[in-house]
Amino acid sequence: MQAGFGEVVITPPMGTGMAGYFRERLAEGIIDDLYSRALVVSQGDTHVAVVSTDLIAMLQEDVEAVKEQVHKRLGIPKTNVLIGASHTHTGPVVHRRPGFVRDEDYMRTWARLTAGAIEIAFRNRVDATLGVGKGLVPGVSYNRRFLMKNGYVHTNPGVGNPDIVKPAGPVDQEVTVLRFDGPDGVPIGVLAHFSCHCDTVGGNLFSADWVGVAAEKIRTALQPKGATRPFGVVVLNGASGDINQFNVNDPKRRQRWPSYKEEIGMAVAGEAVRVAVSLSPKPYEEVGAAAKEITLERIPIEEFLENSRKALEDPKVGRMEKTVAEVNKQRAEYHASQPDRFQQEIICVRIGPALITSGPGEMFTQLGLDFKAAFPDAYGMMANLSNGYLGYVPTAKAFEEGGYEPRSTRLKPGTGEAIVEAGIELGKKLMGQE
Repeated sequence: MQAGFGEVVITPPMGTGMAGYFRERLAEGIIDDLYSRALVVSQGDTHVAVVSTDLIAMLQEDVEAVKEQVHKRLGIPKTNVLIGASHTHTGPVVHRRPGFVRDEDYMRTWARLTAGAIEIAFRNRVDATLGVGKGLVPGVSYNRRFLMKNGYVHTNPGVGNPDIVKPAGPVDQEVTVLRFDGPDGVPIGVLAHFSCHCDTVGGNLFSADWVGVAAEKIRTALQPKGATRPFGVVVLNGASGDINQFNVNDPKRRQRWPSYKEEIGMAVAGEAVRVAVSLSPKPYEEVGAAAKEITLERIPIEEFLENSRKALEDPKVGRMEKTVAEVNKQRAEYHASQPDRFQQEIICVRIGPALITSGPGEMFTQLGLDFKAAFPDAYGMMANLSNGYLGYVPTAKAFEEGGYEPRSTRLKPGTGEAIVEAGIELGKKLMGQE
């Protein structure tokens, strides 16, 4: 096995439109730079690339632009490239939606830069051994959907809300770590995977949010003395469509830390470093990727808009759900432009005993847990918002419960389960379990 890491800064110019929320914001400065960070692993003529990029999401055409350049320059098959967005809400506009301006020139530059990060990783490859392990980071991430006393599920009902009964879904506190050592036994880089919404900063300044903090803290802790190149770090955000940083039972938490960004990033980095130093890397030969296209469907536009209208008239519906229901009405033409039936590629990558499947949207955490549970003897991970964007991808159960996330998407119930099923099928193929 060979492995290499590469990274490039992708911070856009000032004045670029910023992603997240329901209003236009223009960038006025930089808290910390945005990056595309890549890992390339090879076995003979088989190469796979895994990338974390500091964007809120990526359109399919953006992913394809990177894959095309990587295939042309390096010969890596398009189906062997997995690109996951960190989902930072303090990055550039990516979507083409009413009220927001996507900088097409920047997105073309982003594709070139991200392909460049993969090329750097490819050219940095050395013979490598691999260690894989898991840890836990409790107390920094929470399910944001709650069953309320009125029998409805509300998203982000507010810290200390007395009408909260219980969380409506799980959290995933696991950190999964892949540590790669070079031929001299010196560590060259790690890949870390953790699940939490990347929306802790806000404002008009670019920031990679907690994912960026985690990457830099891991590097600071593990960078070998005298190394000729930066220690490689890729931090993948896992299935976290319904998980964020707010503990509704702890109104004083915010007072104890300068920011959620630092708290989450440092916690993830600390546990990732603890796991990494505990590992004993060994040789592996298993490297590969598999892909398949699945057919997915959307709710008919008339039904979708009618459901939004009903939500606006229902006094039991939560604040965030009403907000998105109103936005759905305003964006009716945009939603109607989406096809009712379409194809979506799902890919799964194997690196030794680890499997990473693509989740092309804001995947609910239960879906990521379902993928992990299918491989109890391996290290399963779902990369959130990877290789495309379908919006929120709730569980079928969440569609029955309601709330902000299922109200915002036209995807039919069962879409998330179909994506997981495809990932499991591919993972079993890669693990020889067919």
